[in-house]
Amino acid sequence: MKSSFAGKVAIVTGAGSGIGRATAEALAEHGAQVAIVDRDEAAAATTARSIGESDRALAVRADTSCESDVAAMVARIREAWGRVDVLHNHAGILHPADASILDISEEAIDATLNTNVKGQMLVAKHVGRAMASNGGGAIVNTASDLSLIALPGVCAYITSKAAIAGLTRAMAADLAPHGIRVNAVGPGFISTRMTAALEANQEIMDGMRQTYLIKDLGRPADVAAAVLYLLSDQARFVTGTLLLVDGGHTVQ
Repeated sequence: MKSSFAGKVAIVTGAGSGIGRATAEALAEHGAQVAIVDRDEAAAATTARSIGESDRALAVRADTSCESDVAAMVARIREAWGRVDVLHNHAGILHPADASILDISEEAIDATLNTNVKGQMLVAKHVGRAMASNGGGAIVNTASDLSLIALPGVCAYITSKAAIAGLTRAMAADLAPHGIRVNAVGPGFISTRMTAALEANQEIMDGMRQTYLIKDLGRPADVAAAVLYLLSDQARFVTGTLLLVDGGHTVQ
């Protein structure tokens, strides 16, 4: 699959670190021109530098929960490279004040749903239009293994990721007539900046490993590999599905 994205223009949101960065770097390695989108401009630029070639990587600052930012982001990418072929719709948060339904704050609800759900919908709207205008494409949303199961104390995050599983199916139905496939990945626990506070607690980590069939933590590259498969022509007959990358967490 070394050159399977040669000649294609890719967008990765939330690409300043973690899974998004791993996907952006992998797409570039496999031949794509990659727009690296993040609301942290410096982080986006760092990922772009890691790819190295200025004509292959474009750092774009955008808040994906703001429609004007999203529209401007897509316009800038099309102006630079003329088209959009693939999207990893990844930007998301785990709010530090996420909590039980009994304790959740309105601020944590709004921030989580604005980024994790509204943001992915807005990006899909504007990128989907761009893809339709050039004859099709492929989109992968980021859901979670928590789209299917629950843990206590992260009510807003679980709600947002369950919504992405439904959004993926809705998008697949809406966009199929335009030649656009839509799928989602469902990561389990992946070692990233977002999970650093949890990783610092050895008791939590030891307990979590016991709930996974594969007794290890996932890595961003594990998810990136699944994303590249779903975006590639090898998955030409796959749409509307959720591919779990969770070390067997959801089967127990």
